[in-house]
Amino acid sequence: MPGSPVDLNLLALDWARGQFRAPMVCQVDGAPRQVLRPVLIAPGTLGVAPPQNRIQFPDSEAPGVTRCTSETGTPERRVGGTLNITIRGRSRPDTVQRDFDATMRRDRGFEYEIVSGRLRIGTFGEPDAPLREVDFTGGKASFRLVESGSDAERILADFPGRQGYTLEVSAPEGERLVFHIVRIAGR
Repeated sequence: MPGSPVDLNLLALDWARGQFRAPMVCQVDGAPRQVLRPVLIAPGTLGVAPPQNRIQFPDSEAPGVTRCTSETGTPERRVGGTLNITIRGRSRPDTVQRDFDATMRRDRGFEYEIVSGRLRIGTFGEPDAPLREVDFTGGKASFRLVESGSDAERILADFPGRQGYTLEVSAPEGERLVFHIVRIAGR
């Protein structure tokens, strides 16, 4: 927001923005293939206080796909929809950069509040099955750097030179989705 003082929320929102891809292995016409799920984290609506980002999961309907798993064999779900996220509260303008740096060193990322949003969740390979709509409003979104030596790092090993991230979204009612992603385009 023009004229707004820089605070931790603004820095954390800016840090998370970009176009991302999450690798999956899908059975496409009977053969396993690596498929990249798109995830977009972009600025939210201008003028909204506090400022927000939106996390978009384009609907991933995929003809010919019978099932998808992560690189480790965990089933992947079909996901579509948008979540709006923020960090509430203000930090002191004179310590904002230090607060940001300290949080990155300690937590390797940020936890955001999901202020609104619903996701449609289903199963790949069941095109006629209705998608469940899950309200994530009031839930949490965690966006963190991938730890060296972790399963997430191994999953993202096909993307050398690109920083890996783990995006986890949780609904108040318990629904939880985890995506290991790489940024393919800037903020």
